[in-house]
Amino acid sequence: MSRKLPLWLRFFALVGLVIFATGAGLLAYRYYARPVTLTVAVGSIDGEAAKAMSAMASELIPRQRRPDAVQHCSGHPQE
Repeated sequence: MSRKLPLWLRFFALVGLVIFATGAGLLAYRYYARPVTLTVAVGSIDGEAAKAMSAMASELIPRQRRPDAVQHCSGHPQE
């Protein structure tokens, strides 16, 4: 015995499914596009290791964020 649902109930079920799928897609996009922070501890007497890490970091960050995105261990932007 198959019983058809009323048209209005099918319509609202479809609208609810579309809203749910849109919300899930937006949450997935926010999760995928979130910024990621990589913390590396380096140290040497002459400071060359920190310079090397700074050079590597400048290659990892997106081009549009470069001027203010490279930070030292103290958390202040690089000058």
